Amino acid sequence: MKERSLIYHPSGRAGAYANGGYAANIFKGCTHGCKYCYVPAFCKVDRVAFHASVTPAPNMLKRLEADMKRIGVVDEPIFLCFTCDPFCAAAPTQLTLDAIKIIMASGNSVNILTKGWYVRQDAIDLLAENPLNKFGVTLTFSTEALSSQWEPKAAIPKNRLLILRDAHHAGISTWASIEPVIIPEQSLAIMEEASPYVDEFKIGKWNHDKRANDIDWPKFVADAIALMEKLGKKYVLKGDLLKYKAVEAAKC
Repeated sequence: MKERSLIYHPSGRAGAYANGGYAANIFKGCTHGCKYCYVPAFCKVDRVAFHASVTPAPNMLKRLEADMKRIGVVDEPIFLCFTCDPFCAAAPTQLTLDAIKIIMASGNSVNILTKGWYVRQDAIDLLAENPLNKFGVTLTFSTEALSSQWEPKAAIPKNRLLILRDAHHAGISTWASIEPVIIPEQSLAIMEEASPYVDEFKIGKWNHDKRANDIDWPKFVADAIALMEKLGKKYVLKGDLLKYKAVEAAKC
């Protein structure tokens, strides 16, 4: 029986991060333990079990190699990953590197998103080999206390900034996912701290939680745009925030 494709076209909110291209989820599970994580509900799996361990997708490398031969060279980098983290503590990092090598050997590039502290120097060196590769880090809080409360086993903010710095200094195109925005002031603060090492910010709201309704989203959008313009940074507002830009503009 032919194995199911590992590569897919993400849709909805995820599609904005992949720029309409392909993505692959090379692992199942994530040990970061983020309290805002939407993946267990989306994938209909037990939350405790999802955060307990990380396992490679069945025959991951073989399926990925077959997929890359099938799709050929595509315009956008292959996004790793939406429902897992390629560099979380429990992930077998060598398999992540092998997956990146398979994608690059096919003539394609990769777009990494992580909030892990396990990006080894050999991963940075590998990503630096292709100028089309991109490296992104999720930034949510500027203080270690809040990050540890909401993302107990993810890298603390200081260490995520160090990873971005290393990638930036290696000449890799860097970006930051500012999502979810749980405390607007924290998101604004971490964006400013990260700005020396980030080429582009992608900003999205807090979804799947009623507490997000208490946030003044038009004000946050206005503040975020003002900050990006002050810093001279490229940025993308995800679709669920664009409507608040219009609301704030109407007040002027």
